[in-house]
Amino acid sequence: MSMTRRTLAAAGALMPFAAGLPGARAQEAATRQRLAAMKPPGYPREPIELMVAYPPGGGMDITTRVLQRLFDATTGERSMVNNRTGGAGLIGHTWLYTQAPADGQVVGVIAGLVFSDSARSGGRWNWTDLDHLAHINSEPLNVVVNTEGRFKDATLAEILAEVRARPGTVRIGTIPGGYYDYLVDQLEWATGSRFLRVPFQGGGPGMTALLGNNLDIFFAFYGEVRGHFAANRLKGIGVTGDRESVFLPGQPTVNSVTGRTDINWGVTRWVAAPKAVPADRKVWLTAAFRAAVTSPAAEAEFRNLGAMPDPTVDTPEKLMDILQRESRAETDFVAARAARR
Repeated sequence: MSMTRRTLAAAGALMPFAAGLPGARAQEAATRQRLAAMKPPGYPREPIELMVAYPPGGGMDITTRVLQRLFDATTGERSMVNNRTGGAGLIGHTWLYTQAPADGQVVGVIAGLVFSDSARSGGRWNWTDLDHLAHINSEPLNVVVNTEGRFKDATLAEILAEVRARPGTVRIGTIPGGYYDYLVDQLEWATGSRFLRVPFQGGGPGMTALLGNNLDIFFAFYGEVRGHFAANRLKGIGVTGDRESVFLPGQPTVNSVTGRTDINWGVTRWVAAPKAVPADRKVWLTAAFRAAVTSPAAEAEFRNLGAMPDPTVDTPEKLMDILQRESRAETDFVAARAARR
């Protein structure tokens, strides 16, 4: 999935409300009243499940739990996070696409890794088989090392030189079948050598391994590592995309280190639901989640994650345009990758 950074560029467009100010409280009350008037009769009958296909502690899980708090506060309804894990996301995504109830009581909080899982499903489902309702945020990947590890003082360029000199000895974490693997591919193409790949089910377990010095290098989203950076346990040495991270200034881009222009993998996150969910419930869910990510409390929450919502992606149609572009970019990359093998 190609990151355009439009989200970071749009971050300044979010109105800097403070949730405790009278104006913010009035806005919250008006939003809750509007959503209550839109809500279909008798719905929801119980807490809405926010399904995430990855283990606790990773970027998707952290984002989903922030979204849960914002949704509950904005709507006055209740929701719950359910981690349906396994197969590096494939188990949860397959359940969502083929078994989730179509009554609006379950939504998926999903990301661009669903494109590769769609291919891995063997034709059982396609990523377009859900209705994609509301954009949450987008962000690049950071390249991270342990401050007490083998490469505590190394730059990304120095690590890549070590990979060239000693193939198969630098341990790099990956989540199989998606853009983590693609990023490792591109680093190997840039070095003409290979890493020792260590697979994980999600970002949380991989981060645990890096903290325990069972990995040399891993990729992470800002929300996964912000606390570890502050505690000086981990540090960033690079960022994907075509410009520095506004949250971690001074880190070089991976493109600039490798001399490439196509190492742009990052994540777009959004809310989706089965197509058979009644239309009035999908309309309400779309409005509710849009209100949650643009609520007075949302800016501070998402700024802590290093991944700001994009206020311009305010309809399912605009979201779908982004997802189709990202899916095509990944399909093209996979075809080029296959041609190299």
